[in-house]
Amino acid sequence: MKKIVLVIALAVILATGTAQKAFADHPSGFGIGVVGNWWWNQWGMGGGGLSLKIPRIPIFWAINFGGGGTRYENHFGIGLTGDYYFIDKALPVPMLHWFLGLGGYFNFYSHTNTYHWNNNNYNDTYSWAYINFGARVPIGLSFQPIPLLEIWIDLAPSFGLGIDTESSYKDQNGYEHIGHDGYVGTHWGFPFEIGLRLWL
Repeated sequence: MKKIVLVIALAVILATGTAQKAFADHPSGFGIGVVGNWWWNQWGMGGGGLSLKIPRIPIFWAINFGGGGTRYENHFGIGLTGDYYFIDKALPVPMLHWFLGLGGYFNFYSHTNTYHWNNNNYNDTYSWAYINFGARVPIGLSFQPIPLLEIWIDLAPSFGLGIDTESSYKDQNGYEHIGHDGYVGTHWGFPFEIGLRLWL
């Protein structure tokens, strides 16, 4: 955890000294596209969503959706990220740029789990919700073969707070069980993102 805090602090210090280069290489118009993401480590969004950049507002937004499940578990999630790029520079490779930013994230999840009992084909179901939010440091590459089209990837180390609700269920004999323990604690992870954006 200390390493993650140090990485974020170093990125902020580095970025502050180069803020004048913000958005030097990204187009200044309206950008819209799709994004897919995958979290490594703690609960994250995972899934796909919408990428958005509004003119004259120096924030790259993404609205993410996740969901799925099996016979035993189903989940749905929605999340929001917003990033400001302190560094946005061309590399000595045609049409390739790199960027470093600082942003925030918010995720909400709803989960349902079912216990299947052999006797009388009896099922018990419980549900719970989970919220996490905090700061993130996206660093990545952007490839723009033509002014209209951008393809980008990034890794965004994230650190914040997670809030989990407690849930319980009753078995076929009427006894109550804790299905999921609630807690409040730190949340961290390393989401990997890849996207395609059109500039209009």
